[in-house]
Amino acid sequence: MKRTLSMILVMSLVLLSIVGCISTGKEDAGTASGANGEKDDSKKIKIDMMIASWKGGGWPDNHHPIIKHINEKFNVDLQIQWVPNANFAEKLNVIAASGKLPDIIRMDSPSLYMKWVEQGVFLDLKPHLPEYSNLQNIAKPEEWALLNPKDQIFGIPIYATAQNTVYVRADWLTKLGIPVPTAEQFTIDTFYEIAKAFTTQDPDGNGKNDTFGFSALGNSSLMGIPELFAAFGLANGWKEEGGQLLPMQTQSEEWKAFLTFMNRAYKEGVLDKDFITNTNFNEKYAQGKVGFADMHYQFSQQTNQQLQTISPGAEFVELAPPMGANGTRGNSTPTSGTIKVVLSKDVDAEKRDRILEMFDWWVSPEGEDILKNGIENIHYKKNNNGAYEMTDDLKAEGEGRQSLLWNWVLRNNSNTFNTYKWSDPTWAKEMEQSIDNAGKYPYKNASDAYIFSSATYLAKGTALNESFHKSVIEIIAGKKPVERIDEAIAEWKRNGGDKIIEEVNAAYTANP
Repeated sequence: MKRTLSMILVMSLVLLSIVGCISTGKEDAGTASGANGEKDDSKKIKIDMMIASWKGGGWPDNHHPIIKHINEKFNVDLQIQWVPNANFAEKLNVIAASGKLPDIIRMDSPSLYMKWVEQGVFLDLKPHLPEYSNLQNIAKPEEWALLNPKDQIFGIPIYATAQNTVYVRADWLTKLGIPVPTAEQFTIDTFYEIAKAFTTQDPDGNGKNDTFGFSALGNSSLMGIPELFAAFGLANGWKEEGGQLLPMQTQSEEWKAFLTFMNRAYKEGVLDKDFITNTNFNEKYAQGKVGFADMHYQFSQQTNQQLQTISPGAEFVELAPPMGANGTRGNSTPTSGTIKVVLSKDVDAEKRDRILEMFDWWVSPEGEDILKNGIENIHYKKNNNGAYEMTDDLKAEGEGRQSLLWNWVLRNNSNTFNTYKWSDPTWAKEMEQSIDNAGKYPYKNASDAYIFSSATYLAKGTALNESFHKSVIEIIAGKKPVERIDEAIAEWKRNGGDKIIEEVNAAYTANP
């Protein structure tokens, strides 16, 4: 009789569980729930993360107070591979060949991201995002959709914003009796007049002909003051016109105007004669040799500090970008969503939920506070006046070292990522205002969502651009006439450019 009653109880429980599943519409597969249908966080889960690291590298041995905080808060064992950025793509390919991806990867290469999306190695996040409102709101729908197949999302978009604009040596302007130009006054002609004065009128007062208006990087790509491209109407890579996407390589008249300007600047010494071999601007900026620069607020303040050790009163100040003859102007503006954080398709439902729960907190106000500022009394403390200050330990390690996960992995869409609790309030306000100012003049690449759909671009784009770039440098340096740009355009189109235009616009037409 007891055995019969036991069997009845067992069968009743089984039936109740089946009815429960039917009534709630949930299945056991793909969920990670406890006894009450809620997510079960009692099990500690190991999470492997691979991210690129920059100057200073990552935290050694993953023994850091912030990792400890995350581990305890979410009952995880977060293991991070910090890979130097220069070797990151190579390391990714090696790991992919092994057939076992880390649970989380920050993907900086859009082309590799799209290739692996096609191979089905990432987890589709779209069905799960509605459960995580903080995470879902870090980007616009079009930024979530960028580089993804229709109705699928394989990566969390990294927020990006315009920061850089033109800066000028205000102390040089004062020395030469030139007023700081307003946005309305700062035309491309005014830019040149001031830059030439910086070259010819000895603004540093040392009696030597050793200053110049502006510089550029000519060894890999023509960089320096991208705002000059915008002033002459050249696209930031590609632009939309008449319902089609057009590459800057085909803009003959704009190129001729720009190259005439640059060649004149080179011949007259307004453009740094060493621009072809430059690899960075830091030394020339800090040594007081350049009048105009393209930089962001934080870098300008660091440069000012360096300058003032050799020239008290030296100061770079922010300007609007110069305005071209047709009213065109812009600050180079990155597109949010070309860099992604992805999850491996091999993570099970339990680990997936834990990771997304962690990331949802990560971009919340509480998460931002900890991941950006660090842990109170370890990285910062409140002084007797009620203001915050860095601890001696963080001062020794370096400001910003506490925020690696915020800056190198994932952050929300605020403009405060370079300011901390202890930042000088005036400095913090000026930093935010500078980012707002840069955003007033957007200068985006219209092809960001489509260029990596072109197989020809992936196969030939780099070589084609290098060849075109070589012709541009030769023209600026006076080795070839300006008219040579038409031959460079024809070569670019003939050797694969026309096919790239066709493929990019096919993608654009399919998903405008």
